[in-house]
Amino acid sequence: MLDTTLIGLIVKNAEEMRDEVALREKRFGIWRPTSWAEFRDAVAAFARGIRTLGFEPGDTLAVLGDNKPEWVVAEFGAIAAGGVATGIYADCLPEEIQHLVTYSEARLLVVRDQEQVDKILKIWDRIEKRLLRVIVWDSRGMSHYYDQHPFLVRFDEVSRTGRTPGEDLGTFLRGVAESLDPSRAAVMLPTSGTTALPKLSVLSHENLIFAARAYGEVVPMRRGDELLSIAPLPWIGEQLYNVVRFLMVGGRYNFPEETETVRRDLLELQPFYFGGTPATWELLISTVQAAMDNADPFKGRCYRWGTEVALRCTEAELAGQRPGLSDRLLFPLLDFLVLRPLKNKMGLGRVRMAVTGGGAISPEVFKYFKAMKIDLRQVYGQTECCGIATTHWGNDVRPETVGLPIPGVEVKLSGEGEILVRGKNTHLGYFRNDAATRENYTDDGFLRTGDAGYFGEDGHLYVFDRFKDMMVLDDGTRFAPQDIETRLKFSPYIKEVVVCGAHRPFVVAIVSIDLENVGNWAKKRRMAFTTLQDLSQKLEVYELIRDEIRKLCARFPENIRIRRFALLLKELHADDEELTRTRKVRRALVNERYGGLIADLYGSGSEHGLDIRIRYEDGRDASFAGSIRMAEVYR
Repeated sequence: MLDTTLIGLIVKNAEEMRDEVALREKRFGIWRPTSWAEFRDAVAAFARGIRTLGFEPGDTLAVLGDNKPEWVVAEFGAIAAGGVATGIYADCLPEEIQHLVTYSEARLLVVRDQEQVDKILKIWDRIEKRLLRVIVWDSRGMSHYYDQHPFLVRFDEVSRTGRTPGEDLGTFLRGVAESLDPSRAAVMLPTSGTTALPKLSVLSHENLIFAARAYGEVVPMRRGDELLSIAPLPWIGEQLYNVVRFLMVGGRYNFPEETETVRRDLLELQPFYFGGTPATWELLISTVQAAMDNADPFKGRCYRWGTEVALRCTEAELAGQRPGLSDRLLFPLLDFLVLRPLKNKMGLGRVRMAVTGGGAISPEVFKYFKAMKIDLRQVYGQTECCGIATTHWGNDVRPETVGLPIPGVEVKLSGEGEILVRGKNTHLGYFRNDAATRENYTDDGFLRTGDAGYFGEDGHLYVFDRFKDMMVLDDGTRFAPQDIETRLKFSPYIKEVVVCGAHRPFVVAIVSIDLENVGNWAKKRRMAFTTLQDLSQKLEVYELIRDEIRKLCARFPENIRIRRFALLLKELHADDEELTRTRKVRRALVNERYGGLIADLYGSGSEHGLDIRIRYEDGRDASFAGSIRMAEVYR
């Protein structure tokens, strides 16, 4: 059956919707469509083309670059050629690329452009024995590269070699689809790598289609629905929620012109379905809040009035209560005058359903978008279970939870409180790591997630944090730092925060401010500053962040509220290995790198001298030093 494999779904859609739009890419300001038949033929041609380069069944093809149609053509072309596809995040440094190319045993590497090729050239002597060729899909400004580096080949040249005049590529790909085993490996996706180098989780056609079909029962999509590719394609969330679901329902998968134009392209496209990580939703709300802070007083008051009424109505509805009479009467007017225009300005005016996954989201952020009448659902899962094990069903939405298990999936807790998952969505294992695979499963076949949680009386799953990240204060109080961190990032002025307190008398935090939003706040108050380093250490900024911490931590028990904090002189960054490529904190590394600062936060001093090494995007190391203030939250 064609609907049991990813390649089969492409063939099926091409036969049923031949001339309908499958993909669209914005180039030079114009949305350029690709039909289902054209998409099918592009996959088939690329599959045949890479076979002429020596790519054999069972080989691995890696893709490095921003989200573009060529990315998914290469991915499915590798699968159609009998191999396995893997993805590398576009912002990875050369050493990370070397690790993933070597670890995945990639035989071909597909890259976007000159920027990525330049990274490859730095490490070529360490990977050249592994790779057959490097395939480039955007060769602008690179004509001289091909003469100097014979291992480079143009993407369109590979595809041309796969096309024989007069041959029906559709017939070829249908034959491939009919011969594929749904249980065989299709993709290998990197894990988050919060505690170590990322592993590669091997997922089959059956894994992905089962997960997407189960998810579709809860969060339906329709034929022709517009989707916008925002999250990185190596992430399981983008693969499952967009790529596989797009194949299953016959949607329209749209690609922005550049990563820098996503906001503008989102505004123009107004998709029907929208998914992203908590960082995506935090960025949207931060942008809106900052814009309203800088708006004229009348607009600012209308915005605050409208959102306050909407939030009260939402909180009442979520609690199973009826909003107050005045709020019920006011809401339709404020929805028309404030909320709908605001949704349109965010690019979410037509969204029927939205998803957040890939990490914990603040209940405040969640409620904000529910107040905007955006049907936001939370999804819980990880790469090893295709990115989904639970989600919110129907109208049973609770901001503090991650919902109920999806159909066909069992979720339970171990004796220690670790979340365990079993179903056809769990992966085949880690690539070339049998020991880690065995450790990843219980004796009765449940996947160990490494997350701590509990079930409420309503059956909803509550997730605390990574099991290893749970903290205990000196007085025995157990708490989840992630819970505090996600609430603090509701503030438009806080970009990242790391909470500390394990085996300590109280809780402290190191905070990275949002340069744009805090900078705009400072400009309105005629505060002079030059850099993030300068701005972050101003007394007025410390007062601002102190007020935000007090406000957002008020709901927590007194003994786990943040007592002291410091503002970092730089952003926490993936290039410095402080964050993963999906913007999750690498807590152990941050604790080690800023160990002196954390220790001083438990002292009585008011300043700390910081001296660390940082990395630039081109791979250069440099020393970064300065003096950091430390302040009390409560005086």
